[in-house]
Amino acid sequence: MNATRGLFITLDGLSASGKTTVAPLVAALLDGVHLTDGTLPTFPRTRAEVDATGILPARFHWWMMANHLKSETARALIETGRTVVVESYFPRTIATHTAMGYDCALEYPDQALVPDVPILLEVDEQVRQERLHRRAAQGTLTYWHQREEPNVAESARVYRAFGLLPVDGTDRPPEEVVRGIVDTVRSHARTALRKATFHDRN
Repeated sequence: MNATRGLFITLDGLSASGKTTVAPLVAALLDGVHLTDGTLPTFPRTRAEVDATGILPARFHWWMMANHLKSETARALIETGRTVVVESYFPRTIATHTAMGYDCALEYPDQALVPDVPILLEVDEQVRQERLHRRAAQGTLTYWHQREEPNVAESARVYRAFGLLPVDGTDRPPEEVVRGIVDTVRSHARTALRKATFHDRN
């Protein structure tokens, strides 16, 4: 691992696992960049247009395109030494669309930037369902979320296939979850650096 290169950290997980809350906090604690879908300036409008079609393959490929844009933006940033945190990367897109019935390859695409530390944020299923019920009551649970939920076990299977590093957020305030993620990041980074140093010496 190049010591001057920044880390690329991704946070994936099921809906209502807390990704949106903790991702910017992780970036702040690591003095990094929280890279959002704002890398695509027309993101809100085009997402709404694609979602409205109801066409699953179109939605899958649109999200893959958005992930590729984040991938290349993150690549440029980490080469300058910045640490980058992305919420919901290729595993999220592939997991959700697989659960909805689309046939996806369970791997990072060719030329995509593979994260140094891929985090899987988890919460107890009862807690997650309570959060989803609140979203439904507020009218913020989308058609696509509702379409994934009956087969959410398939989403979980896909996350396992990617070998993401689990962090449990059940009954923990966001700040504590963030510290757990950062501890995982630092431990993983130290291990990778030791391996790289050993390889260079041999």
